[in-house]
Amino acid sequence: MIVSNLTTQNSLQLQQCAREERKGARRSVNFAGGLVFASIALMYGIQIVLNLVLQLNGALGGSNSILLEYLSSCISYLFLALIPIAYALAGREPADQLLPFQKPQTVGLTKGDLLLLGAAGMALTLASNYPTELVRMLQQAFGFSGNIPDMPLNHSIGTQVFYLIYGTVIPPLVEEILFRGVVIGCLQRWGDWFAIVTSALLFGLYHGNVGQFVFATLVGLIFGYLRIRTQSLLPGMVLHMLNNGFATLGTVITQNFGSHVSNIYFLTYFTVFYGAAALLIVFRLFTKGTKSFANLKIPYRRMASTLAARVRGLVTSFGGIAMLAYGAILSVIVLVRS
Repeated sequence: MIVSNLTTQNSLQLQQCAREERKGARRSVNFAGGLVFASIALMYGIQIVLNLVLQLNGALGGSNSILLEYLSSCISYLFLALIPIAYALAGREPADQLLPFQKPQTVGLTKGDLLLLGAAGMALTLASNYPTELVRMLQQAFGFSGNIPDMPLNHSIGTQVFYLIYGTVIPPLVEEILFRGVVIGCLQRWGDWFAIVTSALLFGLYHGNVGQFVFATLVGLIFGYLRIRTQSLLPGMVLHMLNNGFATLGTVITQNFGSHVSNIYFLTYFTVFYGAAALLIVFRLFTKGTKSFANLKIPYRRMASTLAARVRGLVTSFGGIAMLAYGAILSVIVLVRS
């Protein structure tokens, strides 16, 4: 009888803990979703103001109109990180937990671990293009182009330089600060994988089209894992810049030298990263065995509620619903226009 009462009491306590976790996770998703939505609104608002100023001055109708559009986009994109940085500096939570920039070696990872994580992370990031291509093919099967919107590009050196900066440097910097920095920092209390999955979904919705939702969500999982395991934004930021940089440079090569040269370029760097990841994994297996990979796992944290129950806050909180609506509406607009 005593054992039965203890079992019942423990069960009730576990259920109470699970309810508290779900409520807490929902509040965190609401805040994180609202933070992302507000950051997007600020970015678009700044871009509208800048473009309006350029139009009133007649600058967008001249020969440098594309260059000025890039300059406007670069400036407005930086504002995506303004709200999360302001929140981190406000002191409600430790800034180094929201924006961790310490060296990854401080969390028990060797240089060999970091090299393997970098190569494997880049290979998985490149592999995320294949599901995205499948989505594009499905869109084409239903009569849509499946093309992902991109900024215009011409043969002007100035425009191409800004195109490289716009694609390579600014998005990885501000997006990692927002999504893997402050968003994950706000969500992590309710579980590491909860923070990784939810931030990845918000990252996918932020891109506002079906193809990039798939790609961004997958790479969001990769960068989120790196952020949690290394307790630093630096590894994910570097991989993000590498991925965007290679892709952006490929577009510039296509513009200047044609698709034949760019195809060779893409094949080369895909092969290099896939080969490097495969070699490092095989080398580690032969020299250290399978147990050496255990160090790369995220330490287990027992939670009373399931991961799905906590992620459900994305569809039951105002901030989560706002991001779902934003992603869905923008995706439909892009799909119809394609």
